[in-house]
Amino acid sequence: WQKKSLLIRSAIEDFTDPVMPEALFRLAQSRAVESRLVINEGGTWRLEHGPFRKSRWQRLPERHWTLLVQGLNHHVPAAERLLRRFDFVPLARLDDVMVSVAAPGGGVGPHFDSYDVFLLQGRGVRRWALSRQRDLHLAPDAPLKLLQRMHVEESHDLVSGDMLYLPPRVAHD
Repeated sequence: WQKKSLLIRSAIEDFTDPVMPEALFRLAQSRAVESRLVINEGGTWRLEHGPFRKSRWQRLPERHWTLLVQGLNHHVPAAERLLRRFDFVPLARLDDVMVSVAAPGGGVGPHFDSYDVFLLQGRGVRRWALSRQRDLHLAPDAPLKLLQRMHVEESHDLVSGDMLYLPPRVAHD
């Protein structure tokens, strides 16, 4: 705990997404929901904040974008039930359920968090690259807190129900 990352295959057997992508897009149109759209165009990162107009989804590129919806547990009962499965974490360290949906090649870029992260894979497959690097310098011109360099030490392909635990300051992409 808080010392090294841990991959748990089939952490939740028969996992069902708390929300389908279409519903996530609808939630991102609400002023009551915190949402972000991250787009990588040829190595240049763009960040847009919601709420989004419905027409925004029709103008997305085919690849390299990710929609993030924060605090899903405040809006979707299934997400609240999912969060309760982590009640072994002290309440002061437990934040919320953030859900993302991404096009092929989508992601938010190499970064680190200052808190424990539980990455639970829903539908599809996602490759996660990890590093316990000490160089945490951020890219100066990026609209997100992205690492200037990431030295990948390991990578894992997660499928539905797999979970990856990351302690604070473990770089991931």
